Amino acid sequence: MVKLRRWCATAALVVGALLASAAPSHAQEPVQASVDRSTLRINESFNFVLRAEGPVGGEPDLAPLAAQFDVLAQSNSRRIGIVNSRAAEVNEWQYQLMPKAAGEFTIPSVAVGNRRSNSVAISVLAPDPTASAAADIFMELTAEPEVVYAQAQVLFTLRLYIGVSTGRATLTAPETTGVEAIVEKLGEDSQYQTTRGGRNFFVRERRYAVFPQQAGMLTIGPVTFEAMVIPDRGFSRVQRFRSDVLALDVQPAVAPPAALAGAAWLPARQVSLTEQWNDADRDLAVGIPRTRTIVIEGVGLLETQLPDAILEQQPGVRQYADRPELTREVTAEGLKSRRSVSYAVIAQTPGDITLAGVRLPWWNVTEQRWEVAELPPRALRVNPDNDVAGAEPVPVETSDAAPVDAARPSRSYWPWVSGALAAAWLVTMGLWLRSRGRRDRAPPAAAARKPEDRKPAVRKSLRDLGSACAVSDPAAARSALLDYAEARFAESPPRSLGALAALLPESAAREVLALEAQIYGAAAGAWRGDGLKAVLGNLESAAHPPEAGTAEPLAPLYR
Repeated sequence: MVKLRRWCATAALVVGALLASAAPSHAQEPVQASVDRSTLRINESFNFVLRAEGPVGGEPDLAPLAAQFDVLAQSNSRRIGIVNSRAAEVNEWQYQLMPKAAGEFTIPSVAVGNRRSNSVAISVLAPDPTASAAADIFMELTAEPEVVYAQAQVLFTLRLYIGVSTGRATLTAPETTGVEAIVEKLGEDSQYQTTRGGRNFFVRERRYAVFPQQAGMLTIGPVTFEAMVIPDRGFSRVQRFRSDVLALDVQPAVAPPAALAGAAWLPARQVSLTEQWNDADRDLAVGIPRTRTIVIEGVGLLETQLPDAILEQQPGVRQYADRPELTREVTAEGLKSRRSVSYAVIAQTPGDITLAGVRLPWWNVTEQRWEVAELPPRALRVNPDNDVAGAEPVPVETSDAAPVDAARPSRSYWPWVSGALAAAWLVTMGLWLRSRGRRDRAPPAAAARKPEDRKPAVRKSLRDLGSACAVSDPAAARSALLDYAEARFAESPPRSLGALAALLPESAAREVLALEAQIYGAAAGAWRGDGLKAVLGNLESAAHPPEAGTAEPLAPLYR
C-alpha cells in the first residue's frame, strides 16, 4: 500500500513537470497575421486575419495600416478550443482591406494588447492597361458643352457598365476641385442594356448639372463604384472602381456690346419672356385692378439665377408686383427654371395707353453670342370707372293718355302744345335763376367744409379700420376704407377699393388690392389684417398733408 502511494506521487510529479515544460508562454507567443491573397489589383479587396491563442489584453491597433489601406468591413470572434491536447481561448479578427495605390507593400506588425503580429508582404498591381469594353466593370464620363463659361450649366453624364453579377453596390457623387462649383443631381438614374465588344452590359446612367462659379480650371471626378462582385466561378469579393476625371477650362463672363451696355451676365441655352392677363378680352377701367403675369423661363439655369423683369414707369398706370414663384424641372437639356411674377395693373386716367415693352439680355452658350428676350409693347384701352365717372341713363317717362288721333289736322293741337312748352320753359328758367342766386349766397356744404372739419371723420374711419384689421374682418375693413375714402376725398370720393388704391402710396395700395382680391375671390386662404394695419401710418400721412409753405422738420417714424 505504501509502495502504491509512492508510485502515484512520483507519477503526478512527472506528469506535472511534463505539462509545465510543454505549456508555452502566451505572453511571448506572437499574434498570427495572414492574408487570403498576396497578389491583387488596385481595384480589388482582400482579407487580412489576426489570430491570437490565449487571453489578450485589448483590441488590435490598425493605425499603422491607415496610410496604405482602407478598411471596408471588420468582424471578430472568440471561442474555446483544444490546442495541443489542452483547452485554450482563441481570438480572431477579420478585416476587408482595399489598397489605396499600386506597388509592393508590407503590412506592418499590429499590436494586440501586449502582443504583436508578424508582418505580411503583398503585391498590388496597377489597373489592367487593356481594360476596355471587355472588362467586367468600367465607367465613362462626358461633359457638354465644349466651351464652358462661369455660372453656366455643364451637363456631366456618368455611364456605369456592368458585365457581371454584383451585390451591395454603392456609387459616389462626383468630386469637384479647382474653382467653386454647384452640383445638382438631375432626376433618377436611367437603366438600360447595351453591347460592347460582343458582350452584353447593364448600363446605369446618372446625370448632374454643374455650375462653376468663377473662371479657372475645374476638375470633375473621380466617381467611385464599390460592389460585391459575384463571378461565374470562384469566390465573391468586394471590388472598388474609380473613374477618370474631366478637366474643364472655365471661361470668364463676356462683356455685353455697346447696345446692351449694363446688361447682367445671364449664360443659358435658351431664355424666353411671356405674359398672361386675366380677362384678356376686356378693356381696363380706371381704378379697377387687372392681373398681369410675366413669366421668365431659362434652360440651363438655376431658378435663383433668373432676374426680375424691369418694368418702365409711365404716367397713367401703376403696376404692383406680387412675390415671385420659382420652380424648376429636369429636361433632356438639363435644368429648365421658371420665374413667375403677378402684377396688379391699375389705370389712373381713361383713354388709350401703351405699356412699354420688356427686354432681357442674355448670353447664348450654344451660339456664343448675346441675344435679347422681349415682350412687345401692349396697347390698352382704359374706360372710365362706372362707379366714379359713369352714370346710368335716366329713363324717359311715358304717358298713359290715349294716343293722339292722327286723322285730326295738326293745327288743331300743335299751337296748344307749343304754348304749354313755352310756359314750362319760362317757369323752369325762373326757378333756375332763383336757385342760382341762393347758391351764390350760400356755397354747398361739401365745398364749404374745410379740411380740418373732415379730420374727425377721417380719424374715426381709420380707428374702425384698425379694429377690423385686428380681428382680420375683411368686410368691416372694406367698409372702413370706403368711409375713409369718402371723408378724405370728399370732392370726388372713389367708390371702389381699386379706385382708392390708385390714390394711395404704393405700400398702402398693395395691401388695399390684396383685401379686394380676398373679398372678390382672387386670393386663396383666410385674410389677415396684419399687413394693412402695418401701413395705417401711410394712410394717416395722406389724411393730414403738410400745409403749403410749411416745412416738415422731422420725418415721421412710420415712413
